[in-house]
Amino acid sequence: MHLHQIDLVPGESIRVGNLIVTLVAVEGSVAQLHIEDPDGNGSWINPVDYSDSELAEPAFA
Repeated sequence: MHLHQIDLVPGESIRVGNLIVTLVAVEGSVAQLHIEDPDGNGSWINPVDYSDSELAEPAFA
């Protein structure tokens, strides 16, 4: 598995596999995401609190 850090602002989307993930809103350390599949079916993800997340830093030799 690869870990990628992507900086998004609300309203921006990225493609992950065959899904489109949109960052809808950020309030404090809570992010609201919306996911859409290739058939146009959308679903809301429970708000994500990323305050306890640790971002992996790349190791440089």
